[in-house]
Amino acid sequence: VENYLQQVVDYYIECTRADNHAVREAACQCIAELAKKISSAALNPFVPTLLSTLIECFQDDSWPVRDMACVAAGSFIHSYPDQSKSSLPVLLPLFYQNLEDPISSVRQGAAIAIANVVRAYGNEILPDLISRITAAIENLKNQPEESEKYGNLETGPATYGVAKRIRDNDPDLHENQTMYSCGSLAPKMGRGGGGGGCSGGSKFKKASEPWELADGCVHLVGELANIKACESSMESLLTVIARAYTMKHYVNHISLFQTICTRILTICQSLDKRIFKSQLEQFFDLIFYCLESENGLASHAAEQCLQALATRLGPNILKGR
Repeated sequence: VENYLQQVVDYYIECTRADNHAVREAACQCIAELAKKISSAALNPFVPTLLSTLIECFQDDSWPVRDMACVAAGSFIHSYPDQSKSSLPVLLPLFYQNLEDPISSVRQGAAIAIANVVRAYGNEILPDLISRITAAIENLKNQPEESEKYGNLETGPATYGVAKRIRDNDPDLHENQTMYSCGSLAPKMGRGGGGGGCSGGSKFKKASEPWELADGCVHLVGELANIKACESSMESLLTVIARAYTMKHYVNHISLFQTICTRILTICQSLDKRIFKSQLEQFFDLIFYCLESENGLASHAAEQCLQALATRLGPNILKGR
């Protein structure tokens, strides 16, 4: 590949402009592999061009393309921090934008990419990240319960179940809806925001909600737990994440809690045991809330979390706590 790198790069860039969204996604994946597998000496001259191409792909109507472009850009920053630094003022806002995307896997991809930025630049970015994570969790108090048609019920655990059933059985949620193509919120998936240029943005993205940004931040904390340089910040970050349990007034809180259970599972496996044990107790109420919920995914995530905790800490220690 290195012998014909110019032709390979040109072809990958050409494929990011294909009409088929699956081809554009595959092209971003291939570009990401270049950052990981090709020697830096060979790829160095092409880094600015490839980063510019990935920035264009952030505006794609197809969320898998946006997701893969984000992950690929993070890989380039990690592998080529010096060459990528000039693109950081453009890329960081795009990463933050994906971190609050309505699509869960896009949020997860953004967390992976931002963690790679931390690996590349360390304390240059970490204080701002901690502030953003804290603000996102605190902003859950501004998350609407649901649309106004469900807003006349009192809040509380019992009433929440009634409101959820009313909402789930609302015919307007299930009838006469637009049929969308797989992998996009757009009936027709174009590249680059449907031809409107980079400033046009993706026309079909649903407006983000506070709980979605909080969810992305939980994924980000899970990724930061894998970075040794972030270890000293994890105690405060886990305390921030635990505050989410105090805000259960909105329908999708169970989805956020499911993410927290999933990430606690991975954090306990990667973080220093001493640090993790000191923060664990503040998550038990949330874990058991999910375990006892009617939501199968959340209940399963809580069960898996408890099993991982028993394996990591020992069943007797877990029972004692």
